[in-house]
Amino acid sequence: MNKFFIAIPVMMIGLSGAVAHAVPGEYWEISSKMNIPGMPFAMPATTSKVCIPKGGENDPSKTSGDKNCQMSDVKTSGNKVSWKARCDHNGEIMTGVGEQTSTANSYTGKMQLSGKSEGQDVSMDMSYSGKRIGGACDSEEMMA
Repeated sequence: MNKFFIAIPVMMIGLSGAVAHAVPGEYWEISSKMNIPGMPFAMPATTSKVCIPKGGENDPSKTSGDKNCQMSDVKTSGNKVSWKARCDHNGEIMTGVGEQTSTANSYTGKMQLSGKSEGQDVSMDMSYSGKRIGGACDSEEMMA
């Protein structure tokens, strides 16, 4: 089960720009909390500083730091975006949905995923928020 406990938080915490070419970015402070029903302990909330391509904070296909997750059915309505996700980590598949609401300098979101890890059913709920803290950065360098 550890494979998803490591990979999925990286996806949400590492909301840095996954792009083919270096794109000017700016720093954001991302806070996230994950809940996994049945875990014997609560996962602690985390906060990190990441580089997101300018304008990419509203596009989950650009902000996902996990190259093993594909976003589909991305829908935008005003300042809200929703999507479906499919993550493949060494043949173990997790699927789910997410949504995010943005303002000019912040966003909040949530994502639910479920699937199997090491043969066991797994589900997890994540909530996260980001706030623009500014400063120029190279979004591709942050992915290295």
